[in-house]
This record gives sequence, C-alpha cells and structure tokens, in this order.
Amino acid sequence: MDDTAIRILRHGAQGLCCSQILIQMALEDMGEENLPLVRAMAGLCNGVEIGSICGTASGGACVLALYGAAGGGQEEPLEGYPLMQAEFMEWFQQTGPLRWGGITCDEILGEGKGKDLEGCGSIMVAVRNRILEILTAHGLDPSSPRG
Repeated sequence: MDDTAIRILRHGAQGLCCSQILIQMALEDMGEENLPLVRAMAGLCNGVEIGSICGTASGGACVLALYGAAGGGQEEPLEGYPLMQAEFMEWFQQTGPLRWGGITCDEILGEGKGKDLEGCGSIMVAVRNRILEILTAHGLDPSSPRG
C-alpha cells in the first residue's frame, strides 16, 4: 500500500468522503488548512447525494480549480486551466466505464449504495495520480499554493 492509499484510508476513517479527501490531500500538499472548503466539498459526496457524477470526478475538478481557476476580483485563471480540466474529465470519462463500470456513483457502486471507501479507494488513488500528472505537465508544483 502506497502513501496515497494510506492517506486516503486515514481521511476516510475520519469520516471524509471522496471529494473531501481529494481536496484535503491537495491542501496538505500545499501546507494549507481550510476547514470551510473541506466542509463545502461534502456537497459533492455520493454523486451530489443522488448517485450522479462520481465525487472523485467532481472533487478532482475542484482540486484542479484550486490550482488554476480565478478566485474573483482581478485574479485571472491560469492560461492552461481550461485544458487541464478538459484533460482530466476526458480521462475520467474514458477510464470510468472501462475500469470502474461507469462515471456515476450509482454505476460504480450500485444504485443507492452511497459512500464506500473500499470500493472508491482505488478510484481516488487513480484520480489523485492523474491530477498530479496533469499539474506537473502544466508546470505546476502541487506543493505550491497559488498566489
């Protein structure tokens, strides 16, 4: 079991869902804490609580936004941000059906199954690894917060 899987299990044992775990790990990478952001990510849990798009996909998109999106005011998104999101979502849409049986929580876990850290752990590892690959390919250091 690698460091990523251990971190996922640790956060899952604390009651965090997939989208919360992904953002928490990104914040840890940056040496940051943001409890309100982690709390807000719960809104993406279990496919927005209706079995819709997998929380690792929507959570992964939020992690990329943390690094590349505009935060308001005079801040502009990074030039490569839309491409980063497109690369990630295209990868998830292609990989999900082949490796996990779909891209929604209901397709992956079965209708109404909800949070299943064991069933989703391997997906979170794959998503985290893909996010790190995309950030690195776009010249971003995952340990450096934006701004």
